[in-house]
Amino acid sequence: MQETVDWTVRGLLWLSKVALYVGLFIGVGGVFAIRVLMPGLFRGRPLFVAAIAIGILGAIVSVGLQGLDALEAPLPRFFDAIVWSTGLGTSYGNTVASALVAFAFGVLGLGISGLSGGIVAVAGLLATGTSLAISGHASAASPQWLMRPTVFAHVAAVAAWIGALMPLGLALHAKDTVAVPALKRFSRAIPAFVALLVLAGAILTVVQVGNPKAVFDTAYGQVFLVKLTLLAGLFALVAANRWVLTKPTESGDPSATRRLVRSIVVETLIALAIFGAVAAWRFTPPPRALAAAAAAPATTHIHTEKAMADLTVIPGRTGKVSVTAMLMTGDFGALDAKDVTFVFSNAKAGIEPFKRKAAKPGDGTWLAEDVVLPLPGEWTVRVDILITDFEMARIEGKIQIRP
Repeated sequence: MQETVDWTVRGLLWLSKVALYVGLFIGVGGVFAIRVLMPGLFRGRPLFVAAIAIGILGAIVSVGLQGLDALEAPLPRFFDAIVWSTGLGTSYGNTVASALVAFAFGVLGLGISGLSGGIVAVAGLLATGTSLAISGHASAASPQWLMRPTVFAHVAAVAAWIGALMPLGLALHAKDTVAVPALKRFSRAIPAFVALLVLAGAILTVVQVGNPKAVFDTAYGQVFLVKLTLLAGLFALVAANRWVLTKPTESGDPSATRRLVRSIVVETLIALAIFGAVAAWRFTPPPRALAAAAAAPATTHIHTEKAMADLTVIPGRTGKVSVTAMLMTGDFGALDAKDVTFVFSNAKAGIEPFKRKAAKPGDGTWLAEDVVLPLPGEWTVRVDILITDFEMARIEGKIQIRP
């Protein structure tokens, strides 16, 4: 059955996630930048407050929208208690709680100066990384001991880098006396964050995508290509800034300074576009998950007075499969059969019954390999069990095969 998609709900959920990212990366990340990376830089505070306010709104609204999407409920039910309890009951509820903590640290960090302000800003960055490492496709992947810390590192590095752009650009544009020293500190510190971002991103990509072919064959991969294209443009600007514009700007070249400010504006806009691409991953299962789902078995339990079978088809989709069955008597006793045959048919598709002999692999089950089920849907499966030379049990059931 085809999934019903409410694009209004999903569009608003996507927008709320972009707002959440703006609050975390530009707001909380910006506070970290002016308190730790470039202390003494005071530009951008009203924008940080605005970004954090947008993030708080996005975080709160996204809980209800998450509930609507999970329940496949229409937008008019947004204020229903069950919708909000559903949104909060998922792992995403923990993400929102951690994000709100990060926003609180961000606001506190703006009002506290000195060492205390730096400590609070670092706490905000840590809460930012934690919030997005708690839930989502990547954090749910295995091995957990690698994936959650990798998501955390990736998010924290993004926040430190992107958060620094606005205050630095504003200071350079206003010709603040602290702008050039801040640029020098930024130039020294940011390569480490970018390297961490790239390393963590590469690990996440390898685990999530798996087969390179999936980059072109899945919606997740197509979103990844969009993100990769945007990142390529962003890194090209970063390289130009670092190797072409930074030194002349530090030397007081006004033309280079203007070009650097414009480049920083473009970097920020590209970062916003990347936020949009990443938010779209909420609706695109990664190839890793799709491969696991495709490999999942189909099962059925057939029970009669004379015999019963727990039958498994691996994988539970069309194509070449293996069929195994655990046999017992109708009262759950041991059934030592002499011979077993699986008989498949699909009357709706016009496929007449065909037989496959099973063998005993030695683990107490009966196995038939290289069985081909060419079509998805509900199949009839009969198990012919030769109990003795003079006694045969035939049990029949239904099994659902995926495309």
